[in-house]
Amino acid sequence: MPRSSAARIFLKLNSQFSTLNGIVLLIAAGFVAPTLFTNPAEWAALGLRGLGIGLLGFAAFVYALSRNKFVSRAMVNEIVVLDALWVVGSVLLITSWGEIFTTNGIVIVTFVAMVVAFFAISQFVTATKIQSPIPNAQVELRDGTLFATVTRHASAPTATVWDVMTDHPAYADVANNIAKVEVLSGDGLGMRRQCYGPKGENWVETCDLYEPGHAYGFRIHTEANNYPYPFAELSGRWTVEEHSAGSVFAIEIVAKLKGGALSRWLFATMAKPQFKAILIDLADAWAARMEREATQKSASM
Repeated sequence: MPRSSAARIFLKLNSQFSTLNGIVLLIAAGFVAPTLFTNPAEWAALGLRGLGIGLLGFAAFVYALSRNKFVSRAMVNEIVVLDALWVVGSVLLITSWGEIFTTNGIVIVTFVAMVVAFFAISQFVTATKIQSPIPNAQVELRDGTLFATVTRHASAPTATVWDVMTDHPAYADVANNIAKVEVLSGDGLGMRRQCYGPKGENWVETCDLYEPGHAYGFRIHTEANNYPYPFAELSGRWTVEEHSAGSVFAIEIVAKLKGGALSRWLFATMAKPQFKAILIDLADAWAARMEREATQKSASM
């Protein structure tokens, strides 16, 4: 279980609580206004609806973070700060302008602030347990093209790392987004392989870069009628170099997205955490296999 699990649980609860409050304010602002305020102005209900919309947007953002297995400590603490500002704002409202609230209004504002404070404290405490993943992964969008990279050290000689990296059928054992890999033809440059996703979707890739013991690359045939993903172009590069601790390997994925600028931005925004999680999990699983095989080879000598 990743060390971010506890923090993500509280982020999800925070999102659910914000969603509940947002829906109530959006739908029942006319009823809530006289419950909160002694003399609600005409714009009070409209203001509460605006606050409800803001809470729903906040809830969606927090929920997205809760789904990110590799959410960082800094990201969680940004939510902590926003929660803390809500609590401080609630205290200032009650202490400085308490006369505008009904008794029930003060109770409601206080209760909500206490729940938000609980989330802020819980998120802050659990965020201290989050550690950065060992693989160094980056995902960014530039001019409609998604660039995803990951590098990882492995305590194994480059020959062993290369053997594991070029064991194509076994790629499905370490890649969470791949269920099966079949070599269709060839070996090295020009080799063709077919990959299957977890739901049976499949696509063909052709090796367009091959430097024995160092690097290889594949171009995915996104032009095929049965290609299942929204990429106009997609290619990958896998490399290995010697390192003082054994080896360092890297994966680089370059994807040109389909659609207009807005749809590309929306997809990239949603896909970034998924790409990063897939690459980190793959790098960790690959490193474990490389180190295990290196140990077995050393023991058999």
